[in-house]
Amino acid sequence: MKSSKLIPIVLAAALLLIMGGCLRKPTSTGGETDIYVIADSSDWVVLEPTLKEVFEREIKTPQTEKVFELLWTPPEKLNEVATRKNLILTGAFQSAGAVIPKVGLSDEVKQRVIAGAAFVFPKRDQWAKEQLMVVLVSNTLEELREKLLANRKFLYELFEKKLLDDTAAEMFRELEQVELEKELLNKYGWTPRIQHDYFINVERPQDRFLMLRRTLPGRERWLFVHWIDEGDSTVLNEKWAIATRNKLTMKFYENDQINEQYAHSREAVFLNRKAILLEGLWENDEKVIGGPFRSYSFYDARARRIYMIDIAVFYPGGEKEPFLRQLDVMANSFKTAQELGAPANSLSAAETN
Repeated sequence: MKSSKLIPIVLAAALLLIMGGCLRKPTSTGGETDIYVIADSSDWVVLEPTLKEVFEREIKTPQTEKVFELLWTPPEKLNEVATRKNLILTGAFQSAGAVIPKVGLSDEVKQRVIAGAAFVFPKRDQWAKEQLMVVLVSNTLEELREKLLANRKFLYELFEKKLLDDTAAEMFRELEQVELEKELLNKYGWTPRIQHDYFINVERPQDRFLMLRRTLPGRERWLFVHWIDEGDSTVLNEKWAIATRNKLTMKFYENDQINEQYAHSREAVFLNRKAILLEGLWENDEKVIGGPFRSYSFYDARARRIYMIDIAVFYPGGEKEPFLRQLDVMANSFKTAQELGAPANSLSAAETN
């Protein structure tokens, strides 16, 4: 981490002397977005606001939804949640809490914590398969709060990466549309992994636009890919992303538009490339409907193309975050023919104009 203010992080979870129980572990249980926090009641009172600030991020869909939810568990009930998918064990040396003595830190780890050189220790599959347990410990509760805030991005991404990996494994466990992926790769020189039930809803090679859609009663999911051959990478900014998406959705999404009051963008790394991440709410004034969207725009130097990969959800009757997450997994599976080492008969401008 670049900031000198960040507390050093030691990822050597093997230094934790936590006994894992029997060799044949059960598969983890519980909700994939539930994080069980094992902490003494007095420690939880102090740490709860900070832990929720770090881990309970909110998104507008347009309702406010959380990705993760923290569920406090007292130490005496640890056995009841020991096989849950996501666990946090937390406390401080200089508190009356009962958690840290149960963790069984080695002398070497204790010295690193005391010196301020470490405070977070992730461990996979500790008491159950497909489980992530994270131990958060410091000298005092106030010191721990400061470290949590200073390293919030890293801490959140520990659980976020597991969630996305688990979501992808579930999505593509069966019925992945491999033949459709091959078709897109051959025709256009790119493809995402495509979950079952998605179909090509709009295919306009002359406009360099293709939309995949999944429809269920009362809910819709879309992913579109737009590309510009011989694109100028210097145009990539928020203004361009908003204007380009609005032009495309006006034409192909029945006049959907971005609500710019709730739109925001930032530079991001997407598929190992610099990208503009634009996200917020789309709306359709004619139909009086709307929902969340997320759009990635980037330049692919090998193909000399600009790509916009956009995902959107309509589900007024329920939580939209799980659908948005699944679409994000598909977007992040996007590969070009060059990356896959596959031949591609990509359409040229001369062939389509």
